[in-house]
Amino acid sequence: MKDGKNSLRSPLGKARGLGSAKHGTDHWWKQRLTALALIPLIIYVFASFYMNVADGGRDGALLWLRSPFAATFVVLFLLFAFHHGASGVQVVIEDYVHHEKAKLGAIMLVKFFAAILALLGVLATVKILFGV
Repeated sequence: MKDGKNSLRSPLGKARGLGSAKHGTDHWWKQRLTALALIPLIIYVFASFYMNVADGGRDGALLWLRSPFAATFVVLFLLFAFHHGASGVQVVIEDYVHHEKAKLGAIMLVKFFAAILALLGVLATVKILFGV
């Protein structure tokens, strides 16, 4: 019986053991900071990519991405975007999935796929940057 009526834990001890009371503020701040960081990254990456594709098509986009400056911002965009997205989906899972094992499994799955997709994007960017 987890924290039932017969529990010997004090009400303060029970409150301290709650998930949202532990990391909620930290998670909230990280969400806001990654969102704030994504604003200039999205503007730069999408605007400069569009301008290079409009001017030179695929070759213009590849030439743009071979610039260390552009590649750095694309990598930062990928890392921040996938971290921000996974954190947002984690909040939804924590709020709406009530079975603990399913919740843990879903969060692990989301974080795994976000990490894999971010890694694939970074590797593709690095491959284009160095012309491999």
